[in-house]
Amino acid sequence: MKLRRNTITYKQQNGARHIYGYSMDSKELNSTYNLRRAVLIGMCTLLGCLSFLLGIINIAIEAKWITLGFIELLYAICSFTLAIIAIKRRHQFWQVLLYIFALTAIVIYAVSLSQTINSMICWVLVLPTVYYLLLGKKLANFPVIILFTAVIAEIIVKYGSTLNPLLINFIFSYLLIWVVSHTYEKNRADSESKLQKLALQDPLTLSFNRLALTKYYEDIVANQSLLTLADEVHLLILDIDFFKQVNDEYGHEAGDIVLQESAKIISKIAGNKQTFRIGGEEFCVMIENKKQDDAIALAQQIRMTLAQHTFKLKEQANINITVSIGLSSYRKGIALPNLLRQADQRLYRAKHNGRNQVIYHNDPIAVSA
Repeated sequence: MKLRRNTITYKQQNGARHIYGYSMDSKELNSTYNLRRAVLIGMCTLLGCLSFLLGIINIAIEAKWITLGFIELLYAICSFTLAIIAIKRRHQFWQVLLYIFALTAIVIYAVSLSQTINSMICWVLVLPTVYYLLLGKKLANFPVIILFTAVIAEIIVKYGSTLNPLLINFIFSYLLIWVVSHTYEKNRADSESKLQKLALQDPLTLSFNRLALTKYYEDIVANQSLLTLADEVHLLILDIDFFKQVNDEYGHEAGDIVLQESAKIISKIAGNKQTFRIGGEEFCVMIENKKQDDAIALAQQIRMTLAQHTFKLKEQANINITVSIGLSSYRKGIALPNLLRQADQRLYRAKHNGRNQVIYHNDPIAVSA
């Protein structure tokens, strides 16, 4: 599935993960976005207050600090503004990125104005963790390197190029914080990715589950204005005929083999991202960018391929199965439960009419010979 987006928000660019094409920007799944949003709000509020206070103090001290004071006042205004935008969940990634680099520039400028580096070291050492919390492990490295290089250059300018305790302690302290921050963010991101994958995947067939189907459909609805025709999106519900008999006669292990191989066949025809297991022996397929006749042809292909496939059971006789399929089409404003219910009703009509067939509307489209 191609996720269509008109704008790139901070949630999409840096908070949301995409697991096999599914946008994980929902509140219940996207802990990264919620974490970074909370950090951003707290950081902007705190730095806004601090920048305002320091700005007033620096303007009042002496002419040397007046420029920095006005910069800090401007940064305070930007901080409070971004905090309000983040509270409303309207912040975008470029705003966060610009805010971070502005903070880095201010710290570097303050370091250059200080007679000694010691008073600014605390701010320099805390920033790598902030970078990783707000930007992630890939983008954080850039400001980390800029800050590291600039401060070392300032230390050399002020204290000379010879090794001194300040330079040595700063280098190793900064590198330690850098490594720890990078390692933590990498492990956190990997853990979240695994949890999101588990949340969206059926453990037996490795197909996507009903939750993934919901996310897929939400993306379609969010971009329904981009659909040129109402009949370009279709939904299939497939049910394996007499599956209970397979379990009863050959055992549940044989039933699992049938489900796993069926999922592979359906995915091969319809696509991995479009195939979902939504029940015991029920699968769902979302079809995009196809006319009604093409969707029917695809359903027919799935039905015939499964009917012709021989399932080789371990140490038991080989078997063949058939499937019944109900098909429904997307209409603007229709909710997923209603679309599923419509396809399900046609599925049961296919069962009632003799199974091994596809039904669209009220009549069988394809019936076994």
